[in-house]
Amino acid sequence: MITEADGRAIAAAAQGWLNTPHVNNAKVKGVGVDCGMLLIGALEDAGVIKKDEIAVKPYSNEWHLHHSEEWFLFYVQTYCEKITLQDLRPGDFLLYQYGRCVSHAAVYCGNDAVCHALVGQGVVLSDIDDVMFYDARGCSRLRGVYRYRGGV
Repeated sequence: MITEADGRAIAAAAQGWLNTPHVNNAKVKGVGVDCGMLLIGALEDAGVIKKDEIAVKPYSNEWHLHHSEEWFLFYVQTYCEKITLQDLRPGDFLLYQYGRCVSHAAVYCGNDAVCHALVGQGVVLSDIDDVMFYDARGCSRLRGVYRYRGGV
């Protein structure tokens, strides 16, 4: 299990990616990253895992529109444990459903801020209760909160 200090390092590392453009399947700070690869990049930059220790097969940025298989969620569950929202601390990952399955993630940075990569905007900080995290009926898109468990 990672420590709270590791979590703070993960949150700080994620913020080091701010303003990096959104590029699907990429993980190059300042050049391009997507929301899932941001999670891995933050783990690497925080020194929690070695570079390229977690390999991800190429994927479509429209997976969630055409498939119900929880491909993204499977990767997160392989390396992380599910926790409750009440146990949320910096460095934890929030997973959201857009389309037919979980398809977006953010790193919790503390003080109700999350760091995530958005198409057309790149890596940004948002409030944890930003309207984008709710559907048209006002229901939360949050489908789980996960903490990296350590070890690959």
